[in-house]
Amino acid sequence: MKKYNIAVIPLDGVGKEVIPLGAKAMEKAQEILGGFELEFQYYDAGVEYAVKNGRMCQDNLGEEVAKADAMFCGSAGHYDVEMAKTEYPGYKVGMQVLQFLRGGMGNSIGLRPLKLLKGVDCPLKNKEEMDVLLVRQLAEGFYIHPGHMIGDDAAYDTIVVTRKRTEEFAETCFNLARGRDGRRQDGKKMVTLGNKHGNVTSFDFYRKIFTEVSANYPDIELHFTQVDALAEHLIKDPDRFDVIACENMIGDIIGDIGAYITGGMGLTPTADIGGVTPQFRPNHGTFPRAVGKGFANPFASILTGSLLMDTLGNDGGDEALRMGAKLILKAMEHNLLTSGPRTKDMGGSANTLEAADAVLKAMEYIKL
Repeated sequence: MKKYNIAVIPLDGVGKEVIPLGAKAMEKAQEILGGFELEFQYYDAGVEYAVKNGRMCQDNLGEEVAKADAMFCGSAGHYDVEMAKTEYPGYKVGMQVLQFLRGGMGNSIGLRPLKLLKGVDCPLKNKEEMDVLLVRQLAEGFYIHPGHMIGDDAAYDTIVVTRKRTEEFAETCFNLARGRDGRRQDGKKMVTLGNKHGNVTSFDFYRKIFTEVSANYPDIELHFTQVDALAEHLIKDPDRFDVIACENMIGDIIGDIGAYITGGMGLTPTADIGGVTPQFRPNHGTFPRAVGKGFANPFASILTGSLLMDTLGNDGGDEALRMGAKLILKAMEHNLLTSGPRTKDMGGSANTLEAADAVLKAMEYIKL
């Protein structure tokens, strides 16, 4: 029986409320199915931690996380916090924390599954199913290099794209497509690169590298689309896509569009991979106005736990762990299909704990 060490870092805002519920779902799967062992170690970090301690995390957090098999995290940042003991305002410390956990562990590739679960109301007309994988480059592109102000008259940012990172990114996208069932439209395995080629030199470089790498994957089709057309087609006809590859900032924007289509931020899990310790976290932010109010949606955290188990199970060939992930997913779908308890962002009236408990109880009688 394999044992997995999970570093749980709730971070700021509602993370302290919903992340433990995601961990509880994973523990429940272990209790019901067995065949694997999960050990959870909790750590404190983030903006709220910085207010109290004058630094964003404990000194040895990086060393501790590097020993774990996965990170299970909330989001960092708090726009309403006065950072009396730190050099930066709350949102900048939040970005520092996320970059430390993501980049510090070497995770350069973001997985954003855009999957419409059964029982979720989709804003697209007559749309009941959707399964697209958005892959986002995290190590380069916009957001990575700090911008600069030129007095009060101008400002500029820099985008840098390297061959090494782009080749790694492209290879990951093609390998992910190879392991999927293809697009829902016709089963064709394909990668679609969405950017603004012809307008930005760095994006032309992306297109060049993806074209070169595609020669090693004759079984995977490579398509190119401008990001504005990508946004339109993702809304009008998502079944035409299988794996979508995007630069950092573009992936951030397209990922949020996809999250809206598939039920909102409260239902969307994410994973950052490619480094020492993969990071898994809900797609939503810290949601400060919901803290302590009991209406934060726990479903994204629970589904993130399922994604964590499925990813580790796939990577390690652990079928028992993958079955645990499937149990969580099936229980979630059962709750949604039977109009079970849900929070108000999904049209329900349940509080955070009631919504989570409904999924945990469903896990007890769901048949796989």
